[in-house]
Amino acid sequence: MTIATLKDIAHQADVSIATVSRVLNGDTTLSVSTATRERIFAAAEALNYTKHQRLTTPPAGTIALFAWHTQADETTDLYYRAIRWGVENQLAQAGFTLLRVFPGDPWPQKQTINGAIALGKYSQAQLTAFKTLKVPLVVIDQDVLSAGVTCVVPDFATPLQAIAQYFIAEKHQRIGMLAGQESTSDGEVLRDLRPLLFTSAVVAAGGKRPEIMTGEFTTESGYTTMKQALTTIPQAKFPTAWFIANDTMAIGAIKALQEHGLKVPEQIRVIGFNDLAVGRYLTPALSTVHVATAEMGQAAVQLLGTLLANSYTQPLKLTLASTLVLRQS
Repeated sequence: MTIATLKDIAHQADVSIATVSRVLNGDTTLSVSTATRERIFAAAEALNYTKHQRLTTPPAGTIALFAWHTQADETTDLYYRAIRWGVENQLAQAGFTLLRVFPGDPWPQKQTINGAIALGKYSQAQLTAFKTLKVPLVVIDQDVLSAGVTCVVPDFATPLQAIAQYFIAEKHQRIGMLAGQESTSDGEVLRDLRPLLFTSAVVAAGGKRPEIMTGEFTTESGYTTMKQALTTIPQAKFPTAWFIANDTMAIGAIKALQEHGLKVPEQIRVIGFNDLAVGRYLTPALSTVHVATAEMGQAAVQLLGTLLANSYTQPLKLTLASTLVLRQS
């Protein structure tokens, strides 16, 4: 089997070899767009690129990276893939050996790992199981501080307030939201705080309570849920501005609106969440909330390092800023 090189990735991503090297090594000082970073990550994934680094110092230890999704599911989830790359790049820089663990895989023995990072959403039972490993643990993308677990999460409140204020400033009197529902791998349904936060933000900005429809975080669900909204909400009450809980859903929702003869953004405003690269190439280009995915992964490793050094004796929650990005939709 041919081993992929940085040159191969550079060719597929249409960037320089130097840019590929700096992005894959987690260089946050490099001035490059999120779209370019994600294109490089996608090319590396497609080519099954594996870094072969020679450590000049003894390994710092082994870190288990637990995945919420299966390996097959993860290939289509750009959001979590970007976070994972941030984790892996930062672990490599710190000299750690990585052990990936997918749902259904045997768990490592606690004496074989120095720490653990869990990426995704987990039930109380799963969090309790993690604690039995008796190693420092950081969870990414779920607020589990109340369970006594250190975590890294994106900011929801600030960008949702910005969206609400933007819609009200544009004189939208009818506002809607497509929310998503998630479950842990052992079947526990999770509560997304964004419908409550967005409702509060809209009311605080002077608007009426938004119309909220709930689906799943997929393009297909965004399409079918918006189609449902178009058939169940009277035309006179149909929202003229929609916040949609992720970009993947937003893509499907815009398709449903356009098929119904509604123009985006002339008649309906749409703002997504996550800032996936594909959103820039839609017609119209998708307004969204940028989430610092790679930085979340990097921050989790840095936070784990402080736990390994016994710098903190209490669980911590680190919240990274998210920002509203207005484009055409």
